[in-house]
Amino acid sequence: MHRSPQQLTLREKLSEAEKLTRELMHHVEHGFIPKSHDLRRVTRQTSDPNAEEVSDLTVRNTAAKTLESDQYTRKLCEQLNSMLRYIQDDIERLQGRA
Repeated sequence: MHRSPQQLTLREKLSEAEKLTRELMHHVEHGFIPKSHDLRRVTRQTSDPNAEEVSDLTVRNTAAKTLESDQYTRKLCEQLNSMLRYIQDDIERLQGRA
């Protein structure tokens, strides 16, 4: 059963933040950046007369994949930021500031 962040110990929150950080880095490096490069490649104009013309459908599909990847990136960032706020709250409580 998945526990809410409030129910986790500080150590568990730190471990979860580390896991989310690794997942975010992996996704950006192996998902978002390659998709962004694909979108740039298919939308780049070329002066080469022998180059194949890219269809609107290809551009649309590539843009949709990039946007989907961006949404996942944002979701991971929100989860990580939320966990970091919980960690900050715990640390402030331990320091007697909260």
